[in-house]
Amino acid sequence: MGFPQDIPLDDALAICAATVTPHQNTERLSIDDAFGRILAEDVTATLNVPQSDVAAVDGYAFYHQDLDQAPLPVSLPVIGSIKAGHPFEGEVRRGVAYRIFTGAPMPKTLDNLGPDTIAMQEHCQIDDQGRVTLPSTLKQGTNYRPKGENIKKGDTAVVKGTSLGAAEIGLLAAIGCAEVNVARPLRVALISMGDEVAEAGSDAGFSEGMIHDSNRPMLKQLIAQDGHHVIDMGIIADDRKALTKAFQNAASKADVILSSGGSSEGDEDHARDAIIDNQGVIDFWRLALKPGRPMLAGRIEDVPVYAVPGNPVAAFICYRLLAAPLIGLRQGRPLTPPLKILAPADFSQTHRKGRAEYLRARITGQGIVLNGRKGAGVLTSLTGADGLVEIPADHDDVKEGDILPFIPFREAGL
Repeated sequence: MGFPQDIPLDDALAICAATVTPHQNTERLSIDDAFGRILAEDVTATLNVPQSDVAAVDGYAFYHQDLDQAPLPVSLPVIGSIKAGHPFEGEVRRGVAYRIFTGAPMPKTLDNLGPDTIAMQEHCQIDDQGRVTLPSTLKQGTNYRPKGENIKKGDTAVVKGTSLGAAEIGLLAAIGCAEVNVARPLRVALISMGDEVAEAGSDAGFSEGMIHDSNRPMLKQLIAQDGHHVIDMGIIADDRKALTKAFQNAASKADVILSSGGSSEGDEDHARDAIIDNQGVIDFWRLALKPGRPMLAGRIEDVPVYAVPGNPVAAFICYRLLAAPLIGLRQGRPLTPPLKILAPADFSQTHRKGRAEYLRARITGQGIVLNGRKGAGVLTSLTGADGLVEIPADHDDVKEGDILPFIPFREAGL
């Protein structure tokens, strides 16, 4: 067998990433329709945000040098009333204060000079003559936002490959960008394998030894959550010819093939043979990972095939840690490692060196606690979990207080 076997996760990602051909199909969308989509090109700011120096508070704008006059506290006559969207049109001079409101442009002279400090109105006193007494401890530049503070004209606002969230869309709107080029969703063919697997809700032919297919519904939601279109190929029996034909059919209509089951080394595991029978290649077989060892990756022409294990927890973990980032890479996302937070273990666990282990866990005030029962087939360990705790391959048995990496599920965040 001329392909890598029993390899660490990072090696598997690197091997597969080197073979991924980015998809080039794009479309132009309104930013209102672009949430969650992958940006297909850099977007450059065509203006400064803000476009001029603007007030950050309601108050009084003045020249900071006017605080140097004696005696203290300094009292200045108030002129004007500058509101957001309405530049001051009178003469700008020293020795006065300008009433100004949040978001209003700072008053400027013809040579673009002018007041450089704002005192908040609640820190000032106004007398009967219309003079304002200013606090004497303000630093120069206080309480206004300089031109281009958010982003400067010519800067890259959002980079290619970014998944557009609410913040990115807000920034695009701020620079006046109403439409963007985004990658089209990928078509992911989804297959479950096994003679023992039956559709959920179907009693026909369901007997002792059968299981309802939980992988396909679970993976379908994960794929959709990542912004891809699912081509549901159903359940394929443990038959080499049937799976070969299913892979051939999937490769003709999909950008990626994702299957579960059939990737181990039993007599009825045909995923490797089905790839090879379609003149495909195997990129690796088996991961140094628990759960998730019987993971297979290959290609049929330029269509990646990721065969995750049949046990549902292992399928979930292999999808999240390996298949999902590689599918994203095919769509144009950068391949970036997941967020890992170091936290103390509030549990003990035996661990055999040589394989990284991922356990379902929650975060508490005491640190990381395990969630539910262990086991690659125990789906209840995923429900209610905040994320995965990683026991690195070179780590000894885990003792309470050991600092371990914790990978939060996106669903557990804001």
